[in-house]
Amino acid sequence: MNMADFDVIIAGGGHNGLICASLLVKNGLKVCVVERNEWVGGGVLTRELTIPGFKHDPFGSSHVWIHLNPDFQELRPELEKHGLRYIYSDDHITGHPNKYDGQGIIVYKDVDKTCDTIAEYSKQDAIRYREIYEEFGEIQDGVVKSMFSPPAPPSYLYQGLENNPEGMKRLRDYQLSSRQFTLENFEDDHVRAFILGWAMAPQTLPDQLGTASAFSVMIPSIHYFGQSIPEGGSGMLSESMKSYIEANGSKVITGATVKKFIVENGECIGLRLVDGTEITASKGVVSSLDPFQTYLNGFDDDELPSGFKQMVRSFKFGDITIARVHYALDEAPKFKNGSEMDKTAFQRMFGTVADIDKQYQEIAAGQAPSDPFLWTAAWSQMDPTRAPEGKHTLIMDTFVPVELQSGEDWEKLAPDYCRDVLLKQLRNYTVNMQDDNILGEYVESGPTLARANLCFNRGVTTGGERTLSQMGAFRPFPNYADYRGPIKKFYMTGPSCHPGGGICGMGTIAANEILHDLGIKTVDDEFDF
Repeated sequence: MNMADFDVIIAGGGHNGLICASLLVKNGLKVCVVERNEWVGGGVLTRELTIPGFKHDPFGSSHVWIHLNPDFQELRPELEKHGLRYIYSDDHITGHPNKYDGQGIIVYKDVDKTCDTIAEYSKQDAIRYREIYEEFGEIQDGVVKSMFSPPAPPSYLYQGLENNPEGMKRLRDYQLSSRQFTLENFEDDHVRAFILGWAMAPQTLPDQLGTASAFSVMIPSIHYFGQSIPEGGSGMLSESMKSYIEANGSKVITGATVKKFIVENGECIGLRLVDGTEITASKGVVSSLDPFQTYLNGFDDDELPSGFKQMVRSFKFGDITIARVHYALDEAPKFKNGSEMDKTAFQRMFGTVADIDKQYQEIAAGQAPSDPFLWTAAWSQMDPTRAPEGKHTLIMDTFVPVELQSGEDWEKLAPDYCRDVLLKQLRNYTVNMQDDNILGEYVESGPTLARANLCFNRGVTTGGERTLSQMGAFRPFPNYADYRGPIKKFYMTGPSCHPGGGICGMGTIAANEILHDLGIKTVDDEFDF
């Protein structure tokens, strides 16, 4: 057999493919990353979408979870030599403006200050919020371990908790939906909307069972680990990894679309590009593409176990996408709730629980939400390099159904929807978002998302629904949650694998599994028998 071109090849140059490659390179392997687009980053990009000089993050922009990743922390000094610099929200993290009454709620890095703003609505809710924050301290190490390791067998959680009264209570709470958890634990309607909005951030549904634990991890970890953005844009994380990989003798090829994975004698030995080029690897091939691209397109039926493709077809991406607009602004939004709210670059506006219910009822009916919650971020307030001096960028979006019951095309509808519904809603909260403050706009919808990144299947950006049947040991499929595919030397990474979407650098988990298989790293895993 000919000498292989590389030790490991990775299909897909999103941030998970790149961080997988970076960790392999750090451990002495020669790696090649192959990316369809002319640029790297996948969902972690920065682009001048509106007007030259205004840098926008088209997709992922807030960096929280990656700071929990111990392997990223080891890589970080190397990446900082290649242009990565994080700017932290040291005080104000997220604002939750209120259009009905009061000053709104602000999540500060400091939990005491946060509880003070919650107490303006309910002292009891402030006490409960602090309790949840303190409980996270007890489970923090376990959260990090479970997030960045292959998922444990489902029974392990039960075995670990069922033998003491507190554990049994926690197990019971983990079965709840986000709504049940919120209504049980908090009493004020505005606090409830704030909590429920956070709990559903991974695009789960309010009544989806088994999602209650999300809030118990999400909000406390903000206080423990903070929230940050890379200077110069989200894409600086991806660019720094590309630079690091290339500086260490490995390769990143852009503008190269994978057509097939090459299988010989039951092993994956490389991949073939659409132009016919074949690239081979001696130690492993990794797909950071979604399961449909990977298995339905990348392999012939007879190369996979019987029934495997049918299992892949059963994987659900979900039915919720995003309507989003990027603005170039003359000045950052000013909120009716006052100057403290103006200091938060990142806002979540959820109204009441009834407003949230209405939005999800409309989504379920295939209707464009009429009174939607908003997610906005003016990252130029934290990072002035993202806009010309004194000017600002703004992202604004909400969740909408993938398909409209009317049969209308989101791509045609989105510009008017963003203007007539989202911007109108923002004006309920702000005093300065009139037309003359908007210098330029760029609209994104499900169809444009699906074209921009083939892993955004039908415009869904999460890598797949986070339902009980698609989380943990079942993600992406039962018996394949250990980042290994059904063929020898073939591995998977990306948001369709555990722990799911978001900027967390979970590509390091697959890299560690490869390093274990090669004997380069010793196995340190309490889940092994």
